[in-house]
Amino acid sequence: MIVNKKYIKRHKMGFVYFHWINAVSFFMLLLTALPLYADSFRFLYDTFGAATLQYAHRVFAVIFILNPIIGLVTAHDGIRRLVKEVVSFGRDDIVFNQKFPAELIGKEPEGIPPQSFYNGGEKMNILLQAVLWALLVISGAVLWFGDGVVSPVIRTWMIPLHSICAGFGFAAAIGHIYLAVGVNPDSCHGMLDGTVKASYAVKHHGKWVDELVAQSSLTEDEVKKAVEADEPVEDASIQARPV
Repeated sequence: MIVNKKYIKRHKMGFVYFHWINAVSFFMLLLTALPLYADSFRFLYDTFGAATLQYAHRVFAVIFILNPIIGLVTAHDGIRRLVKEVVSFGRDDIVFNQKFPAELIGKEPEGIPPQSFYNGGEKMNILLQAVLWALLVISGAVLWFGDGVVSPVIRTWMIPLHSICAGFGFAAAIGHIYLAVGVNPDSCHGMLDGTVKASYAVKHHGKWVDELVAQSSLTEDEVKKAVEADEPVEDASIQARPV
């Protein structure tokens, strides 16, 4: 489906909402916990009160837990596609992850095979975030409800586990933001209204575009015209690429 002559529909709005709710709840969880780890953030306790931040942390924790569960119902197509893509990690994804780092330093990678709906890097990030989500939920639940239920030793170990997972999650989120905003800004459009430029889709998700054409969701002519509508075209090879 071509939108406004040069965009291809990639995500339904339910999935877009799922993405942003997950992002906001994670960063609010991080923000409300920061005074526990750094004195420079103690001003948050002075401003809002320790009890208020602790209560807010629990509220956002509930949102963080329920969001993917609700997403399975409200954004089930996007979630199912996400799971299907991650478990189909293959050779093309491995090659992508080997060659893509060149793009981080401003070079155009060569020999990257056409990627599917999610590229190899996105698949790895999704898997990492899923594992971290599960560990954060389990460790957080033990710390919240485990007093008198589980061994004090287990609860003690949940503290560093929870903190380490939060740290890895924050690092992964910063990397994700950098790649989306600094390296491939066209990808951000997909998380605003669910569409991406056809030129971006052909270059970064060529296998997915081929699938759309094979399914008759798009025609080769529609893709070609959408790419041509995105002027100026920086990479002439994109315009000439057979779909």
